Amino acid sequence: MQQLANDRWIEIDIDAVKNNLDAVKSLLDDQVRLIAVLKADAYGHGAAEIGRQLFQNGVEFFAVTFLEEALNLRQAGIRASIMLFSPIISEDQLEEAITNHITLTVSSIYDGQLVDKVTRRINSNATIHIKVDTGLGRFGANKEETMEICNILRENSYIYIEGIYTHMAEGAADKASYTEMQFARFMETVKDLEQAGINIPVKHCANSAVFLKYPHMHLNAVRIGTLLSGQHPVGQFTHHLPLVDPFKFKSRIISLRTLEAGSYLGYYRTYRLKQKAQVAVIPVGYNDGLALGVSNRPLGFVDFLKIVAKYILKYMNVARLNLAVTIKGHTYPVRGKVFMQLALIEIPEGVDIQVGDEVEVPVKKTLAAKSLVHVYMKDGKPVKIDDRERTTYIVEEANE
Repeated sequence: MQQLANDRWIEIDIDAVKNNLDAVKSLLDDQVRLIAVLKADAYGHGAAEIGRQLFQNGVEFFAVTFLEEALNLRQAGIRASIMLFSPIISEDQLEEAITNHITLTVSSIYDGQLVDKVTRRINSNATIHIKVDTGLGRFGANKEETMEICNILRENSYIYIEGIYTHMAEGAADKASYTEMQFARFMETVKDLEQAGINIPVKHCANSAVFLKYPHMHLNAVRIGTLLSGQHPVGQFTHHLPLVDPFKFKSRIISLRTLEAGSYLGYYRTYRLKQKAQVAVIPVGYNDGLALGVSNRPLGFVDFLKIVAKYILKYMNVARLNLAVTIKGHTYPVRGKVFMQLALIEIPEGVDIQVGDEVEVPVKKTLAAKSLVHVYMKDGKPVKIDDRERTTYIVEEANE
């Protein structure tokens, strides 16, 4: 591949995306519809290009969280169904969504009344899915509200109630009782609607974790995002799919020098070289997502102890827990505090390393800066560069 002018970029393996899609399909019955979730820029992979690749491989239904994400997919030329998880509360945004044929979530009586009002005003059809809250507590209608929403909307000939869904709170947990309770609540709501003569075609409650653990909850549609991105949800699962992570964060060495044993590295001198070594600088720091993590309150005391133990082991420089980069197939540790835009790498003296060498950096995909160049690879070769301004061009292949 021609050398990019950038010193930081992201490589996405299109073949890995296809592999993950095939793995998911292997557990999917023919009558079950796949809703591919492309929220958060397709988990950092680039929603437009991943959407194109999935569409070319037979996926005809996508989902995102916000209207802006859906409109970006439309601007990228994706003409499949695109559903929003988040309700829209603005009449202008709702009109824009309807005009662009975006499938809407209705999660409250307010949402239903707003869709009813806007579709009648603009004389335009809208497709909706009703969100039922069965125990996640985020948003969604209860059973009685769902019935009222349906009674409001079925009098409007512009509105097609295509789907109804819920979201499980702990689908990956070892204990199944809460998930089964949520499923029972959801199916009870569906049954009550059907007894009232309201038959909604598409029913879904399974995300990636529920898809793996509870085949009876597949119903006739499943929402899959994490698995397509090459990762299993956290938890124990009977099915372990042969997934491949498509994502690699790449950089280059921009400085290299040899320092003597005893030299300090980084702010506050948090690391001291134990032996003479080469110290490389890469233009990647916590501003790019390196050494950052998403942290929530521990689930319990045992979870708290695990977190504390992990930090203690990191402090003791246990190699398995240290940050490390990969250069020419070998791993080398990140030393000292990671800077805002830079990091230091310790490389043994005598190893053949040069300024400009390529470095694979362990940046979490959802924390990586969205402005970075994305290079899409197929059969091990680059086929396209997305400069994040939605301008693409073919990459010239370097002579072997």
